[in-house]
Order: sequence, then structure tokens, then C-alpha cells
Amino acid sequence: MTSQENYGELIDLRGRAAYRPDVASLARSQLAAARAEAKLTEEEFAELLSPMLGWPVTAEAVHAWETVTVPPGDALVAAGLVRHSTPTTPATQPSVDLVGQLISDRFSDVTAVYASRSEFMSSMPPHRLFDGAKSIDAVGLSLNLICQQYSLPSLCSLLESGTMIRCLFLDPEGEGIKRREEEERYPPGHLSALNALNIQTLQQRVLGQISPEAQARLQIALYDETIRFNVITVDARLCVVQPYLPETRGVDSPTILVQRRWPTAGLFPIFGQVFTSLWERSVRL
Repeated sequence: MTSQENYGELIDLRGRAAYRPDVASLARSQLAAARAEAKLTEEEFAELLSPMLGWPVTAEAVHAWETVTVPPGDALVAAGLVRHSTPTTPATQPSVDLVGQLISDRFSDVTAVYASRSEFMSSMPPHRLFDGAKSIDAVGLSLNLICQQYSLPSLCSLLESGTMIRCLFLDPEGEGIKRREEEERYPPGHLSALNALNIQTLQQRVLGQISPEAQARLQIALYDETIRFNVITVDARLCVVQPYLPETRGVDSPTILVQRRWPTAGLFPIFGQVFTSLWERSVRL
């Protein structure tokens, strides 16, 4: 058959001004196809859609959407998420979060990325990050987020309430901080003085204001290595990560927010290990 003959079988809709596609039928077919691909009954599909839509969906409504009525727009979007996610049933996974699953498929356990630390702090100020925490592990250069941006009375209150805090500073007298000063083009001793001040703040203004029991919950240590990341983990579930880039100050570096989704997979365990390995090689104060 020639290409001309093929074209002869096509219908030019420009000559049919009255033509209107049956959009309602297409919508019903899309919703029915999503349920069929997920291998769900009408009851199971309704149960899966309800938390996604934020309102109760019945099996009768699903049946009607597939046969006679036009499905709501949000129901079609939710059905599309079901269609492109891993098949599941409410009976086996009643709390499945399909939106979270799709996001994690693309971005692992990264929940947000900010262009700088200031942009991150505008979205998540220190009190939102730390208030009510049971454990905080921090490694970086000067740990300003804890020592300067979070109020000292709040820090003391956390320790008195039972929070365990481990702070790992770049040694103010080490070679690593000298290399960082050169890279950020600071005069010699600039970052060293800031580190020494923050360490002194914790030792004198925090430890000096709390009970002996609370003092034992604040551990301070030093490491002297090439700095690569600033990592803060809260309650072994939330992690704030900043890379140290060439010739870029830490405050100007991108900030990544990671929320633990799995026990051993994803980025959270990787950055958690960054702290653990440096802490094991550190010198306690």
C-alpha cells in the first residue's frame, strides 16, 4: 500500500466543524484503566483514593465514575498517581503514601533543596528544627546554626529535658581549618577565632548554666581533616546537609534537607555515617 493510499484513509477534522471529542468518556476510561492496572476492586480503589483526596470515596462512586458520571478532576489526578506507582492494595499496605512513593522514586529521601543556608533558615528556622528534639548530632566547621542562630536558653532547656547533643568542630588550631581559610580567602586566624568562640560559648555559657546531669548530655569534640560537609541530624530521622564548595563560604552553599524513609537505603544513612566516622576519630574536650 502506498503512502498516498495511507493518507487517503485519514479524516480531516477541519472539515467537520461540529466534531467534539467525548471527553467525559475518555475521563471514565482513564479512571477505569488505572483501577484495572492496579488490580484493585472498586472497594479497594475507593479506600486507596480516600486519603489522597482528603474526603471519603465509596465503591458506588467509583462505579459511577467509570460508567455514567464524569470523574472529578482531583480523582483523575489521584488515579494517575495510582497508575504510575507500584501496585498495592489497602489490605496489604493500609498506610501507603503514593505521592511520597513517587517522589522517593525520583529524589530518594531528599525532601527539599535550598540555594543557600539563609534560604533554608527562612523556610525552617532553628527553633522548628531543634525544639522538642531528643538527639542532635552536628559536624561541620563552626556549627553556627546551633551556637549562634539557636537561642542559648533554648539549648539549655533541651539539655535539661534530656536531649543528647554531640557537637563536632573543625579543630581551631589544626591544619584543616587553615586550608579552609585559604580556600575561602579569609585572613589567617579568622575562622579559627570563630570556632574557638563557639566552643567557648558551649563550654562556659551553656555547660556553666545547667545541672551536672544535663552537662553529661552535651559532648564536644574536635577533628582535623579536610572539611567536606556540614551535617546535622535530628532524632535519627531528619538530616540537614551542606557541602563545602571551592572558594564558597559555607553560608552560601546549597542546603539539602533529607528525611529518613528506610532503615538502610537512601541518603540519610550515608550522611549519618559521615558524622559517625568523624566522631570515632575525634578528640573529646
